[in-house]
Amino acid sequence: MNHNVPIRDALRDGFADVLGPGAVRASPLELAEEAVADFRPNLVVALGSVAVDAAPLRGLARSVRRAGARLAFWLHDDPYEFDYAAKAEALADHIFTNDRWALPHYRHPSVSHLPLAACRRTHDRRVRPMAERSLDLFFCGAAFPNRIALLERAQGSLSGCRVEVRGAGWPAALPFAENIRLEPAAMADRASAARLTLAVGRDLDIANRRFRLPAATPGPRVFEAALAGAPQLCFAAGLEILDYFEEGREILLFDDVDEIADAIARSRREPAAFEAMAERARARVLDAHTYRHRAETILAAMAA
Repeated sequence: MNHNVPIRDALRDGFADVLGPGAVRASPLELAEEAVADFRPNLVVALGSVAVDAAPLRGLARSVRRAGARLAFWLHDDPYEFDYAAKAEALADHIFTNDRWALPHYRHPSVSHLPLAACRRTHDRRVRPMAERSLDLFFCGAAFPNRIALLERAQGSLSGCRVEVRGAGWPAALPFAENIRLEPAAMADRASAARLTLAVGRDLDIANRRFRLPAATPGPRVFEAALAGAPQLCFAAGLEILDYFEEGREILLFDDVDEIADAIARSRREPAAFEAMAERARARVLDAHTYRHRAETILAAMAA
C-alpha cells in the first residue's frame, strides 16, 4: 500500500533517468504479478507499506521468483508501522527502510537505510525573491496531534502574519488551517511562495509496540520543500537532519514556538540571507537527494 502514489511515479522516473525509460515499468500492487510476468525485469522494488493484511505480497514474491528476478522492499512508514516489518523480511532479497533508527532492529541479513527524496519533475522551482512571496509561513501535512498542539501554541504569536496550513484533519479553531489536500506540484508552488516553510514530523504510531522506536530520519517534505526553493524552519525532534542540511546555512532549526515568529521577522529584516539559504538547500537536494540518487543507491545495493 502506497499512501503517496506520486512517490512511486517519482521513483520510476528516477530509475528511468539512470537506465532509460524503456528499462522501467511501474505498476500498482494489484496488477504487479501480471506486470512482472509480462515485463520480466531483473529487479522488482515494492514501495510503500506492508500494513494491509489483504495485500498479495506472497503472490508478488512468487511472480518475481518465476521471472528470475530479485525483490526489494522500500518501506516508507518506518518506524510507525515497524511491527509489520516481518512480512517484508520473509519475502525480500533486500529491504530499504526510510528510517535510520529502524535499521538495526531488522532481523533480515540484507537491509539498508534509504531516506525518501524529492522529484525534479514535480518539486523543482526557482528561488523567488522574498519581495515576491505572498505568505509568511506555510505548512502542508496531516493534522497529527503533535502538529496541532504546536500550531495552537504558536497561534497567538502569529497574529498579523500571513499563514497558510493545508492538509487533513485540522481543527476549526486554527483560522489559518484548511482541510484541503494539495497535489505535490501545488504544495511546491505554495512552499515557493512563502518566506518560511515549516517542517514538523509526524508523531502517531500505527504498529510500533514491539520496540517503540522514535522516528529519526526526516520525511520527504523537507527535501521537496528545499527543491521548491523554500527557506525552511524545521522542528528539532532529532539531529539526523544535520546529515542532510547545514543548520544556519541551508535550514533553520527551532524547538520553541516563539522562534517561529522570530524567524518570520528575521526573514523580513534579512531577505537576501534567506534567499541564499534557500539557494544552498535547493543545490544540496539537486546534488544528493532526488529520486535519481535513490535509484542509483538501490541499484548499487542490489548489485553488491
